[in-house]
Amino acid sequence: MQTDSEHEWWASHASLLVTDLAGNHLDLPDNVRAYMISGTPHFAEAADVMRKGVPAMSLPQNPMHAGGPMRALLTDLNAWISDGIKPPASRVPMRAHGTLVAAQGAVPMDIPGLPYAGIHTLAAFSDQSVLPPKEIGRYPVFVPKADNDGMAIAGIRQLALAVPRATYTAWNPRAQGFGPTALYPLQGAVVPFAPTEAARKEVHDPRLSIAERYADDGAYVAAVRREAARQVAERILLPEDAERVVEAAKQGKLAKLGQ
Repeated sequence: MQTDSEHEWWASHASLLVTDLAGNHLDLPDNVRAYMISGTPHFAEAADVMRKGVPAMSLPQNPMHAGGPMRALLTDLNAWISDGIKPPASRVPMRAHGTLVAAQGAVPMDIPGLPYAGIHTLAAFSDQSVLPPKEIGRYPVFVPKADNDGMAIAGIRQLALAVPRATYTAWNPRAQGFGPTALYPLQGAVVPFAPTEAARKEVHDPRLSIAERYADDGAYVAAVRREAARQVAERILLPEDAERVVEAAKQGKLAKLGQ
């Protein structure tokens, strides 16, 4: 069983897990499971340099972490080993599913405040028979395809992504003056939805506003509760974590919880 944050698919060429060296689709063996925790940075608790007054990231830092699904998957792994109960099917972007694509065009480019430019880490291969080694080519690297909100379609989508009030990305470009053509290491970004239809239209935001998605706070909490129950049934969320995230949604703290 292999788990990765979504950041690894942008910064550590994780697509090579499910493609051959020409970039073609590869199926995973039946005794292997792979999961991408969508919308997550590499490490959510890394120091936030923006809070220290150094605007090295272009966008606000993504607070998401993978605690919920990782606890569920660890339980699934234990059941697989101890009792032969197969875990949920792999959930990673795949070329054959149309969810693993070239970086250019992977994310909508018309979302205000989301400066998508297809930045990702390339994978070179080199001639090791000479010193220093000489680059002789590059492997094809692909990234997760995003939906109209700018978030990965494939993978395990935690409650904050499945019932969203903001766009969560696993990438965050460096700010102007800090090498803006590169990704900021290990971090993702968050871009909130507009509160109302009028507010989003004013800035030409194609993402539905919070008010257009949920009639009121009760409707939002109900949607979180339904999705939490579905994820428990699919064994990618533990019942105790489902209760915790529903309570956080009631208090308006779901994003702060990192779920």
